[in-house]
Amino acid sequence: MTTTALEPQVAQWVRRATVLLFTNLIASAAFAVLTVAFIHNVVDYQLAAGSSKTAEELRISIYIRALMVLVIAAFYVFLARRMKRGRRGAYTRVRTLAIAGLVAVSYLLLTGAYPLWLRSVQVVQWLLLAALVVVTNLRSVRAAFPKPPKAPKEPGAGKAAWTLVLLTPLVAEFALGTVPVRMLYLVLMYIPIYGAGALLIRELARRVGGGWPTIALLGVCYGLLEEGLALQSLTSPHLYGAAEWGPRWLGINTTYTELNLPYHVVFSVVVPIALVELIFKKVGKQPYLRRGGMVLTGFVTVLGAVLLRLAVPLSEDPGYQMSAAAILTVLGLIVVCGVVALRVLPKQQFTVRRPVAPPAPIVVAAACGLATIAFLALLFSLGSARLPSNWVLVPMAVAAVLAIAVVRQLVRWSADATWTELHRAAAVGGALLGHSVFGLLTRAHTLPDQLVMVAVIAATVAGFRHVVAIRRGSALR
Repeated sequence: MTTTALEPQVAQWVRRATVLLFTNLIASAAFAVLTVAFIHNVVDYQLAAGSSKTAEELRISIYIRALMVLVIAAFYVFLARRMKRGRRGAYTRVRTLAIAGLVAVSYLLLTGAYPLWLRSVQVVQWLLLAALVVVTNLRSVRAAFPKPPKAPKEPGAGKAAWTLVLLTPLVAEFALGTVPVRMLYLVLMYIPIYGAGALLIRELARRVGGGWPTIALLGVCYGLLEEGLALQSLTSPHLYGAAEWGPRWLGINTTYTELNLPYHVVFSVVVPIALVELIFKKVGKQPYLRRGGMVLTGFVTVLGAVLLRLAVPLSEDPGYQMSAAAILTVLGLIVVCGVVALRVLPKQQFTVRRPVAPPAPIVVAAACGLATIAFLALLFSLGSARLPSNWVLVPMAVAAVLAIAVVRQLVRWSADATWTELHRAAAVGGALLGHSVFGLLTRAHTLPDQLVMVAVIAATVAGFRHVVAIRRGSALR
């Protein structure tokens, strides 16, 4: 059901569910405010109860839970309005949130994670959520929100989704040479966050009608999730020696951040998505997944971030934990960038004032390849050069100007009527070749690794020659 009016009796139950929803919201907000207002008492209680976390980690978890309550509160208001209009999607989300909330509150009550006076508020929450679960699962209410028929999937959509999942970690890590041959198993660990993350971004962007600006900004969200929250490498003074690459401003490893955020946007998101859409041209910009697949993909992405957090920093950067303020700042940036990407950019009509006719595809490929090598060389080299802090700013500035100039030129070329799919394939292929050539020259230190990188470069050239041949053949037909 979409926006049709509900039966009077069902509408009455929906109103009751809405009342329960907002009452639980008030109780949740009160609990969040109380935990923050009395955070020192709560932390002391949890430490006395034998918590294995440090006081700082406990404070961070309390702040994050309070922030999540505020986010869910805004979501509740949105869902309640849509459910009253008869929207099935809102109804199913309310059912899911009620069950998830009931399980979460039950767990907190059983573990005794909070003092007795706060647990009394949790008991009220539990009763409200239990009533909401009962109301939303009444047969008459469920019948008022029937399942719509499944939308047909484009032929090849499933193959395209799996190709993107498996290809993304190969492009982002393996094709750069950061994973040596003896440790190829690490690629499996990267599949959840890289593969599911790129697939989730592509699905979200295409479903809202977003183009490459939306995908690129969601790529920034991805980089903040992986490097900012999972690895915490953007702020860590120890991990990867990133703090020694250049100046640290406001606790941020500036050089490492300038390198890795654009790298993830291009090689963890834009290039894999563009490559898969070139391969599966018949599917085009249609979604690869249904709604259930999207939910599962989002869950796997979060699980991948947790896996990365447990696998890398705990062994290579033990003892470091971002401050609560830093975590909240990164979360805030992810939310803001996500909202702009999905709500603002798709509605914008982008026009290029002075489009420029693109050169031959081979020239586009060479330009993108050389620019990629130059950008990586300017910033990657700072990890070992150990230049004085003032001198580091020079290659950082040059890299920034280079990146802006290349993006600007690609935008002007692609806005011209003579820009074709061959040009797009050339831009993607040139960037891929450039970053693999850089990996061969700087990252492959043993003969097996060098041979593998040569094979990667040869496979990339062969693959794009095949794509170009197909595109030229279809154009002639």
